[in-house]
Amino acid sequence: MRRFLILALTDYLLIYASYALGMYFRYGIFSLNEPEFFQNGAFFSAIVLLSLVVNGTYRVSWSYANFRDFWIILRGTFIGYIAGFFFGRFMLLLDVKIFTVPLTVSTMAFFGATLLIIWSRIFWLTYLFLKIDREGGSSERLMIIGAGDAGMSLAEEIMRNPSYGRIIGFLDDSPRKRGKRIHGLPVLGNTEMVMQLVEKHNISRVIIAIPSASSEEIRRIMSLIDLKKVRVQTLPGLAELMNKKASLGYLREISVEDLLGRETVSVEKEELRKFISGKRVLVTGAGGSIGSELCRQIAELSPSAMFLLGKGENSIYEIENELKSSYPELEIHRIIADIQDEHRMEYLFLKLKPQLVFHAAAHKHVPIMEENPTEAFRVNSLGTYTIARFADKYSAESMVMISTDKAVNPSSIMGVSKRLAEEMLKAISGKSSTKFAMVRFGNVLGSRGSVVPKFTKQIQAGGPVTVTDPRMTRYFMTVPEAVSLVLQAGAFASSGEVFVLDMGKPVKISDLARDMITLAGYVPDQEIEIKYTGIRPGEKLFEKLSLHGEAFEKTPHPKIFKLKSNKILSSEQLKELVIRLEKAVEESDFNALNAIVKEFVPDATAQINCIIPELGSKGESQK
Repeated sequence: MRRFLILALTDYLLIYASYALGMYFRYGIFSLNEPEFFQNGAFFSAIVLLSLVVNGTYRVSWSYANFRDFWIILRGTFIGYIAGFFFGRFMLLLDVKIFTVPLTVSTMAFFGATLLIIWSRIFWLTYLFLKIDREGGSSERLMIIGAGDAGMSLAEEIMRNPSYGRIIGFLDDSPRKRGKRIHGLPVLGNTEMVMQLVEKHNISRVIIAIPSASSEEIRRIMSLIDLKKVRVQTLPGLAELMNKKASLGYLREISVEDLLGRETVSVEKEELRKFISGKRVLVTGAGGSIGSELCRQIAELSPSAMFLLGKGENSIYEIENELKSSYPELEIHRIIADIQDEHRMEYLFLKLKPQLVFHAAAHKHVPIMEENPTEAFRVNSLGTYTIARFADKYSAESMVMISTDKAVNPSSIMGVSKRLAEEMLKAISGKSSTKFAMVRFGNVLGSRGSVVPKFTKQIQAGGPVTVTDPRMTRYFMTVPEAVSLVLQAGAFASSGEVFVLDMGKPVKISDLARDMITLAGYVPDQEIEIKYTGIRPGEKLFEKLSLHGEAFEKTPHPKIFKLKSNKILSSEQLKELVIRLEKAVEESDFNALNAIVKEFVPDATAQINCIIPELGSKGESQK
């Protein structure tokens, strides 16, 4: 209230001063002695002030003001000027002269008041920034690459928080911005000049503020920067920022995800909202990398309830806490269960009646599943069948299964187990009202089993960084990008389709290792050694996303393709497969498992021959 009274009184005096100046310039000094001078001015100033109040001028936080906020002042003074002038003319018709202000005087008062009030706010902001700079300013010198909306938002926030550093200027490749000033800061040049300007202006930190930049663009910019001379930070890509405004809270160190997984992925938000809004949604494996991101993106689309199912109580607890913090009104239930426990699963489907099922629970680690094949088939194949059977039985609208590129011509137990799960879902979908879909994609950056955490630890330990083969390539995508496309593919589901995501170009694992070493500030093969250890059981040099005979069909989304296959198991074949697989898993009969694989996945090259790993055997973590 005190702030309002001070600002309102100040503005009233400024409006009155503008009126007095208008009278002086229009009628001379003697007009200030006219009987109606004080009364008319007081009335006109009060009308304009009332208009400023109604227009919300005093609800603006001027410490965070931008250009649009100053339009509120202009709108308020203009409406007040019009109202004051015409009300005075109306009263003049009634022969009441004390409210009348001449047109020229009211016009001059309008312009004068608008300028004076705006300048009072600018003076206050200047004083505030200088005061903050004196009290807590940092000597660190910053440069922002990208003079777009994100860069300007960051610049504004840093100027309000000078303890973060002092911005020297922008870099931008747009010719029309070069040489201009934005928010009072110069655009110093283009990105090719980055190191020249870093040394010239003694810059200690460069911020890449281009959320829409692709991985290739980030790699190009990073190739121009000497990380030994300057620190680099960036904003996440659009997929991570979603619709949020760029701010200091999102700034982070440059990471390998920025170099490999910054594709701009757009999804039809309204279509997804129709697909999910108001529905009861079950997510299996909800505590994992993919499952937890599914939960985050689904929660944003207003489901009526979410059921977070997983075996690890800690991970379920963590994602539930996160969702409750962001979406306090959302109904969330934590479910600790094994997807292969048929009685438990049926009970849950009976009681919860989920309308949408996103099945992310699976064993994904290739070398470990080579050593534990029965567990791979029990969870990845039979567990998926259990979820799909009850989704069908209790009339779920849709079920989306997260599959893998390793299911194509599988050379690993993990790949075979996921391929069998695909075959089972396709068979069930043939006679079900539930819409089934499988989404096949490659590795996700930052997932728990990915190669990135392993390389990070090896670099922190001083090396060597171990790569199995210099020729090995993999497809990579960030978790948020992959999940947004999974949701979009789920909305396209109709009859047991396999969807494939456009993962971009495959990346050499050796190149990934080099990039991570460089980002850590070391020189590959000099300061940190790269050591090649040889391909492990179940691994392939190259991964594919489709089988021979599977035809790619376009979908409404350019990064999602549908695969059509004429080969679908009959009901009798499905029943036989399940019975044989259950028996082989229960008895740990590896000959029977090999026979099943040979019959139902004839393109597989995987061999199941491990009972218990021998003492001294190793199973490193690298996808």
